[in-house]
Amino acid sequence: MNLNDTQQRLRWGIIVGLVILAFFFLILDNAGRADTVLAFLRSPLSDVLGWTAARTDAFADVFAGPRDLQAARARVAELESQLAELERENAELQEFRNQNQLYVELFNRAAEAPELERLQANVIGRDTSPVFHSIIIDKGSDDGVFVGMPVEAARGLVGQVYRTSPHSAQVLLVSDNISSISARLSSSRALGVVHGGGLGGSLTLDWVDLEAVIQVGDIVLTSGLNGEFPQDMVIGRVIEVQRSEAELFQRAVLQPAVDFETLEVVFVITGFEPIDTNIFDTPPETLPARP
Repeated sequence: MNLNDTQQRLRWGIIVGLVILAFFFLILDNAGRADTVLAFLRSPLSDVLGWTAARTDAFADVFAGPRDLQAARARVAELESQLAELERENAELQEFRNQNQLYVELFNRAAEAPELERLQANVIGRDTSPVFHSIIIDKGSDDGVFVGMPVEAARGLVGQVYRTSPHSAQVLLVSDNISSISARLSSSRALGVVHGGGLGGSLTLDWVDLEAVIQVGDIVLTSGLNGEFPQDMVIGRVIEVQRSEAELFQRAVLQPAVDFETLEVVFVITGFEPIDTNIFDTPPETLPARP
């Protein structure tokens, strides 16, 4: 029995009862006793009608409740589905914005030194060793990538090509403990050498003259000396100065300019040829005679 059948039967029952009651009062009215009976029945009849209406509504609610609950559950499921879709679209939009910002930064960096030819590459792997810091990129010797080429990101120096294959290359990060880069302070122009710290990805600027002024926040750049990197590439920022009068030099701890853990896209500087300074390490067997 559904709700509509129940309501129909109740309505017809009430109608039949009212017809019988009207017929009864018609007889009483002809007999001249209708007013007396109505006065006597008014209060009890009102109570009965009120009780009947309340029970009818309650009875209808019993059948309507489950259907309303199912409708509410369906609505909740629909809203949850819409919320999940909005969250997915929001995540995609955020990823698009991040990618757009990344390419804007890369473009701006390339515009700062247009004389350097660059090849864009994607990071496809990372070395999991705790002491060897490197990444794998999707460009190799077939793309014109060779050992020794500098690699940078939008915010600064990443490292140097260490090994190559035809379609990929391994890049040694500046944070690796065998990395050593000739550098200078952007403020005082004082020279030093940046070493990778290995664990934790920290960097140190060593061999800085005691007379040089180093301040927290100073930017450290490549000096271009030794011919390994172009000059003025950002390496990092000074976060701590370590100075002792008992030492001949002072040092600084650097925060790398690049977050190596989140690298996705890099530039290989293909238009720069590192200078091999080892040719000066071995003196010639015979010197040319003076004129």
